[in-house]
Amino acid sequence: MEDRLEFYNLDVVRKVIDFQFIRTKTFLMQTFFAYLVGFLFPYCLTLSIESAFYLNLLFTLCLFTQFFLIIFEWQQLKEQKW
Repeated sequence: MEDRLEFYNLDVVRKVIDFQFIRTKTFLMQTFFAYLVGFLFPYCLTLSIESAFYLNLLFTLCLFTQFFLIIFEWQQLKEQKW
């Protein structure tokens, strides 16, 4: 156990971990923003809009966003070998 702590306290290892954390945080923020813009905002707008044309447009945007996120998760499952 003591050997592992010494390894993670090395300056090089700490910088690699911090770099990966920053990259992961950036990617997750971009994914969350895509979810907000592509699904959550259009869905909230559908609650107050009565025009059939705009409802279909907003629901289509929600559908494509969900397809994108499902395909992304599917690729991640394949990459990580289920």
